[in-house]
Formats: sequence, structure tokens, C-alpha cells
Amino acid sequence: MKPFFLEIITPEKIAYSGEVEMVVAPSALGAIGILHGHVPLLARLIEGELKITKGTEEIFFAIGGGFIEVDSKKVTILVTSAYHADEINEQEVLKARQRAEEALAAKPSGINLIKAQSLFRESLIAMKVLQRKRKKSSFSASSQ
Repeated sequence: MKPFFLEIITPEKIAYSGEVEMVVAPSALGAIGILHGHVPLLARLIEGELKITKGTEEIFFAIGGGFIEVDSKKVTILVTSAYHADEINEQEVLKARQRAEEALAAKPSGINLIKAQSLFRESLIAMKVLQRKRKKSSFSASSQ
């Protein structure tokens, strides 16, 4: 596959910048797969797992909502947050999920309900990215 330039930008940092062969991002209408030569596109992204393919390597990020722009020169992803699997602390994620579950069990309403649901969703996405990292690590170790 022919590579293209990808940037993942959050308000705090440039989470990724480099050549890749493919990106799969969670959009409001389902997963969007981008390869070199994709038609120009502007789409809304939702919280979820973003997958980058670079050669034989697969790189996973947990992302917040935002936008993806595809043009003839590069792909730009602007999101509220982006965490590489290596940046995610499992113990913190488990604590966040527990806090979210406790908050939801209290049957909140209004903004408190939205916050608790958001925290729960974010923790599920982070755990999914961590599990993919583990699978990849165990697969790499078993194939050596």
C-alpha cells in the first residue's frame, strides 16, 4: 500500500504525525477506512478506537470526538483527546470505570448523567485499546 501523511491533533498536543498506509476511524455513521488516494472528505468523529496501519505495525489510539479531514496531501484528525495504547494506565482506567458505575448506580439525571455515561464510555474504549495492545504483544511473543 502507498503511504500518506497523517496528523492527529488534540488541544494539548500533536498525538501522532507521520507516514501511514491506512487509518480506520470511528465516525458518526460507522467506521471510516482511509487509504492513499481517498476522495476529499470532512466527517465528524465520535469517541472510539482509532487504528493506524504502518507497514506490518498496527497502532491503536483511544480518541475523543472531533473531525477528520482528508485532502490530496494529508489526513488531519482533530479530536478532543487521543491516547496511544502505551499512554493508558490500566489501574486508572479501572478506577474511572468503577467511579462511573457507582455514579450511574445512583441514578443521576441531567448533566450528572451525561458526565457519568461519558466517563463510562471513555473507560470502555481505553480498556479495548489496552486489550488490543496485549493481544498484539502476546501474538508477537508467541510467533518468535
